[in-house]
Amino acid sequence: MTSAAAITVFLLCCFFIGSTDSQGGCDQYAATGTSVTVPLNYTLKESDTLKWRHNTTFIFKRRNKNMTRGKIDDVDATGSLKLTKLTRDKSGRYTPVVYNEGGESVGDLHSLRLCVLDRVQKPTVTMKCTDSNTSVSFICNVGQNENNFKIEWLMDNKKLEEKGKMLTRAAKDVLNASFSCNVSNPISSEISLPIQQNCYDPDCGLKLDIDMQSSPSLSDVVKGAVQNAHKFHLD
Repeated sequence: MTSAAAITVFLLCCFFIGSTDSQGGCDQYAATGTSVTVPLNYTLKESDTLKWRHNTTFIFKRRNKNMTRGKIDDVDATGSLKLTKLTRDKSGRYTPVVYNEGGESVGDLHSLRLCVLDRVQKPTVTMKCTDSNTSVSFICNVGQNENNFKIEWLMDNKKLEEKGKMLTRAAKDVLNASFSCNVSNPISSEISLPIQQNCYDPDCGLKLDIDMQSSPSLSDVVKGAVQNAHKFHLD
């Protein structure tokens, strides 16, 4: 009878194998719309049979000089696979298979896993005042749904440690600082226009406090002005 411990180990192994396979790694990245040549890394003979497989599907077959799948222009003179006008569905593993004149495999040849990505869009930064305008939050708007990108924040063109979509600071600590976010993936990078906080104005608040303390009558003037403005708005 199989022990519970053995079953647990087996399930864990399956989990890690599945996780590794699903996440995978990319040998090469390319942008949509561009072209890539996948090298054969083998010296072909005229009598050889050449095949190229995309994941589990053969997309090119040539025996001697006779084409049975694909087009003659799908490979170059060395037998390397030419991929043009790339789209996201061209991502995957490309594997060459070669047989000699006698029908024997020449062995396992190097495959390549290609990841095709869209270029990142130029981000924008918006601002939100919080905590009675004492704090300011900057939001990096990426404008695309894919998760294969990273965000970096810059304050006055210097990188910060924060990596998330939102950056929060005490408004009085960043009075005149400029903030921007840099969005990148393995094949492109874009940076937003800089933005400054307008949640907190120390001059305005400080001047009002000083004037009111030095002249009590000014306080009444300010209150009256506010009341008149409110009345005007209601009328």
